[in-house]
Amino acid sequence: MASVELQGLHKEFGNVVALDDLDLDVAAGEFVSLLGPSGCGKTTALRCVAGFEFPDSGEVLVDGKDVLGLPANKRNMGMVFQAYSLFPNMTAQQNVEFSMKIRRRPRSERSKRALELLELVGLSRQAERYPRQLSGGQQQRVALARALALEPAVLLLDEPLSALDAKVRVQLREEVRRIQLELGITTLYVTHDQEEALSVSDRVAVLSEGRIEQIGTPAEVYTHPKTSFVASFVGTVNRAEVTVLSASGKTVRWGPAVLKLETEAFAYHDGDAVTLYLRPEDVTLGLGRNGTIPSGGLFNGRVTSITFLGPVTRVSVRTEVGPVVADLSSAEALELSIDSEVSVDVAPGALRALAS
Repeated sequence: MASVELQGLHKEFGNVVALDDLDLDVAAGEFVSLLGPSGCGKTTALRCVAGFEFPDSGEVLVDGKDVLGLPANKRNMGMVFQAYSLFPNMTAQQNVEFSMKIRRRPRSERSKRALELLELVGLSRQAERYPRQLSGGQQQRVALARALALEPAVLLLDEPLSALDAKVRVQLREEVRRIQLELGITTLYVTHDQEEALSVSDRVAVLSEGRIEQIGTPAEVYTHPKTSFVASFVGTVNRAEVTVLSASGKTVRWGPAVLKLETEAFAYHDGDAVTLYLRPEDVTLGLGRNGTIPSGGLFNGRVTSITFLGPVTRVSVRTEVGPVVADLSSAEALELSIDSEVSVDVAPGALRALAS
């Protein structure tokens, strides 16, 4: 296990700033995901750690030692790419053995190590198969085993699951996490898939335009996003445009509704226009009975769309304060239909402030 620290990494490609003085600390044995849209700098950061790119300025420290002067093959890191990059004329075992063969490890040692790693990734029975005889998920497992063959201090994964089917992605991400925990290896994982990042990471760093907008545990990033970008990129969000009625009383007006916010810090003044965010799972809907107008909510609205998502159904409602999205259990949503008139309410403390 080794700690990794990125200090002030800056990288430009022509007029494009890929990394904008990026800082990141990864503790020994920690699993940190770099999450963000295409072009945000996450892969560039990973390649700077690996030694495939060199920043214009900044430092990459492994256990406190700057490794920027070392070539990639001297940094003691294992890398798994989006493309499997297996040698087609080699068996799974031979692919895993390859890096050890280059390092002139004894044949008996590399054979034993390769079989141990194939067992670790669940492919001991496929050791003699060629890549063409393996599924995409199996090929990526071989690539992972190969990256671990030299017992690297740091494991780097660049969108390793994006080419796989949805069910295989879920299975393999769980395997990656299991293996990481079993080996205790420091891991940097690049992905644009929020669900993937939230499900496997100790911490998630959300990137935008070469900077880290927020880093924290998956729960912190999801439930307490610090910026509008993070709230929008990690999950779905409703925006509530409110007016502060009483800063001392922490009350705001949202359309016809007056709400008291349950928050310790409230750095606003009377009359301020503020944008608050609200997660769909914190919205509740009430349905009128026998043609009656629904009551008991903050305001009423009309259902415009219903999207079945398995155990959850997403319902869009047109209201006087704009569109509102609610996530209901699919059992609850059975009573709704397009054009149903509903009341809209929110859970106490669900409305939170956003930075710009």
